[in-house]
Amino acid sequence: MRRLLVPLALAGALGACSDGGSVDADAIRGPELAAVRTALDSAFLHDTTLDRAFTGDSGFYALLAALVFPFIDRASRIAEGVDTTRIVGIEFDIDATQGGTQVVSNLTVELAWKGYDSTSGTVDTVFFLLGSGRAPITDSLWTRFTLDTAGTGTGFVVHQAADLRVTKWLSRTGHFRTTQSHYGSGQTLGGGSTTLTVYRGTLNGEFVINAKLVPDSTTAVSSTKDFGSGSRALKVKIRGNLP
Repeated sequence: MRRLLVPLALAGALGACSDGGSVDADAIRGPELAAVRTALDSAFLHDTTLDRAFTGDSGFYALLAALVFPFIDRASRIAEGVDTTRIVGIEFDIDATQGGTQVVSNLTVELAWKGYDSTSGTVDTVFFLLGSGRAPITDSLWTRFTLDTAGTGTGFVVHQAADLRVTKWLSRTGHFRTTQSHYGSGQTLGGGSTTLTVYRGTLNGEFVINAKLVPDSTTAVSSTKDFGSGSRALKVKIRGNLP
């Protein structure tokens, strides 16, 4: 996977745009989002079995989390019998220059979770999907994610136990599709030669993931999520010159 060259220092400034205090039926409570973040951090920050460009303190997941989590204060609800899945989409639009080289990247992330327990401060299951491009996309899921290859994506299913231990499954087959996205006006940050703009809106689509346990593939899990009527979404646009 080609590393996404966006400085983490810029990501820290983005938190000023969050409007998490507004009243909204889709608002996420702070402790719930913290449980989701803890599960994902535990799964990816110190993993030694996955692609090193994705994991670790300076890998793609750490960068994405720093850019996006300050803004995830809304998530749509998908009712599934007695369960409810929360879901939010993120699209990246990057066209910038670094060291005289143009960096162009378009990618889509879908984050979903269910089973938040306020007593233990844990979330039972987190789904984390990555696709190449922005809506519309139709990506097949496999074990690796390459930003420059249209039609390919990857996904993870993460289980967090009450004692905070995590287990994760990596996609082997399935698909990640988005049909359209709509956003309102953006909030722009940036000083000097770099500009970052965050937009809020909706993303429509669905995914099917068939995944096997990491690292030994001894068990498999499958799941389908339909957000064809639209899920809450963010778009992050980056322009200018990257340090």
